[in-house]
Formats: sequence, structure tokens, C-alpha cells
Amino acid sequence: MEKKATTKLEGTKAVVKEAEKKVAAKVEEVKANVKETVAEKAVAETKTVAETKTVAEKAVADTKANAEKAVAETKTVAEKAVVDMKKTAKEKKAARVAKKVEKEMLKPEVFVQFQGREAVVEEVVEKAKAQYVAEGHRVSSIKSLQVYLKPEEYAAYYVINQKFAGRVDLF
Repeated sequence: MEKKATTKLEGTKAVVKEAEKKVAAKVEEVKANVKETVAEKAVAETKTVAETKTVAEKAVADTKANAEKAVAETKTVAEKAVVDMKKTAKEKKAARVAKKVEKEMLKPEVFVQFQGREAVVEEVVEKAKAQYVAEGHRVSSIKSLQVYLKPEEYAAYYVINQKFAGRVDLF
């Protein structure tokens, strides 16, 4: 029985060795397949990375172009605003100078004399403005003022803004 057991043990050992060889061969085959798969995957990923890089570079270029366009448009708008501001400043300065010149210009004093009485036309104008304000209006709302002097009635009649009429004493 010992011989049978030994023979059986040796047969089993041989089968195991054969199985180990087959497993080793299969392991080598699987390793080779894995290496091929990993290599293929790496190649695919490299292609994907390259494509991604190309797409990213294109997106960066497009974004850069759009940013440059926006900067150019903003610069143009800013330059126009600066030009407009300079024009406005020049116009304001010209208006101030014109107003100053107008103030410095000769303003004649006009007198009305009638039957021994005398009135200054500028004072009559101020009376008309004061009466207009006393009626609840603002001086700044006066755009036009016409004054009609009637010395025989001792009165001055006025029309403001072609709407409001009134009478003030001339003397």
C-alpha cells in the first residue's frame, strides 16, 4: 500500500507540476494581454490628451481673441468718452468766458423822465420780477420778459414767458 500511496503521491505531484506549468503559462499570457491593454489604453489616452490639448489651445486662442476684441472696443469707447469730456469742458469754459464778457460789457442805464418825474428802467424790470415771484413763481423760470412803459399812466406793463402779464408803478 505504501507503493500505491507513493505512486499516487508522485502522480499527484506530477499533475500539480503540470498544472503549475499551465497556470504559469496562463499567467504569462494574461500578463502579456494586460501589457497590451495597458499600452493600448496609454496610446488612447495620449490621443485623448493630445486632442484635449488641441481643443484647450483653440479655446484659449478664441478666448484671447475675444478678450482682445473687448479690450479694443472698451478702449474705443473710453477714448470717445475722453474726447466728449474734453469737448464739454471746452464748451463750459467758452460759456463761462462769454458770460464774463457779457457781464463786463457796457450796460447802459436807461432813464424815463415824464412831468418832472424820473424812473430807471432796470428798477422797473426788477419790480416786475419781484411781483412775478410774489405771485408764487420762481425767478429761474423766467425765459423772456417784455416791459412796456406808459408814463402818462405812471405805469409799466410786463409780459413774462409770453403768458403772464402784470402791471407795476413806474414812478
